[in-house]
Amino acid sequence: MKIAVFGGAFDPLHKEHIRIIDNAKNLLGMDKVILLPTYNPPHKDGASASYEDRVNMLKLFASSRDYVIIDETERELNLEKSYAYIVLAELKKRYSNDELYYLIGSDSLRKFDNWAHPELILKSVRIRVITRGNDVDIAELAKECSQKYNGDIDYGFSAEEESSSSIRLQLELERYDELEGRVIAPILNYIREHGLYSRYADILKKLRANLKERTYNHCLRTAEFALENAWRVWEDYDRVMLAGLLHDCAKGKEPLKDICEYPTPSLEVIHQYDGAEIAKKDYGITDEDILDAIRYHTTGKPDFSPLGKLIYLADKLERGRVYPGVDELRKAMNEGIDHAFSLALKHSVEYLRTRNIEIDLLTLCAYEWYNR
Repeated sequence: MKIAVFGGAFDPLHKEHIRIIDNAKNLLGMDKVILLPTYNPPHKDGASASYEDRVNMLKLFASSRDYVIIDETERELNLEKSYAYIVLAELKKRYSNDELYYLIGSDSLRKFDNWAHPELILKSVRIRVITRGNDVDIAELAKECSQKYNGDIDYGFSAEEESSSSIRLQLELERYDELEGRVIAPILNYIREHGLYSRYADILKKLRANLKERTYNHCLRTAEFALENAWRVWEDYDRVMLAGLLHDCAKGKEPLKDICEYPTPSLEVIHQYDGAEIAKKDYGITDEDILDAIRYHTTGKPDFSPLGKLIYLADKLERGRVYPGVDELRKAMNEGIDHAFSLALKHSVEYLRTRNIEIDLLTLCAYEWYNR
């Protein structure tokens, strides 16, 4: 038999996951599709729901597809880090008479050289790549990796953009009606009945009480944009969520210090510095990457972290933003986070120059750093 192996957090399973599963059977001719929920992934793929709840939700879906198998090999191996080459080798033992095809996203293929023992992965399975966005070079990259690691890697089919992280944000906000087209009813009912995805209720309540409605909604949209694009930088859900929600937590407030103590007299910039202080003091944020992303989300800075670039872009490109050039900057995300960040800095500098507005020194330094 031909069996597709589809791994992931499935946190939660959504309609695009289901489309991939169905296409594996209908377009690739698979006899079975194994769903392999993550247990202890080596990369930043932490889950919000427990492993048991995620498996239960998968079983609710699998009851409607007789060709779907829920495989708990990762849990059974109970490895400190569930590396793909180990898990897939175990699957190959269990399905020794079958051909296994491992489904991965195009973003994963681009980082395939960084996987642990890619050559051993290709001894256990063939790989079929699911593309999304602007993936015009995937066929050539698949060919290069096939030759390099002496295996079979090829294009599978394309998928639409969907984000489990964005869905989790809507669940945190209890916007269940808006998810009816994205999450199947049995899983949505399970989530409501078991009170899943409500870890940020206290932060959301506090943030809403301390911000103007307009700013609060902007923070939600910024978090949503950042979560939808977190896969581009392989960032952790919680870090992206917190940085996105709290980036403007000081917006509209009086400065915490005397203005002369800040590196800028501009209130439009000062709020980023105070935001980091409020996030640390009032919301208990200790992760320096999160604080740094908040601290420089307006100006940017040289050698910014991937999380920082993501929040900077999300703040300026969230769907509520309307200004000349914003659509082109959003499209630039498909060319990579660094490319989009560089263009956004350039756009900001040119906009300020044409209006004779003084440009913050950090913005100029960042602009020169990324446009050398």
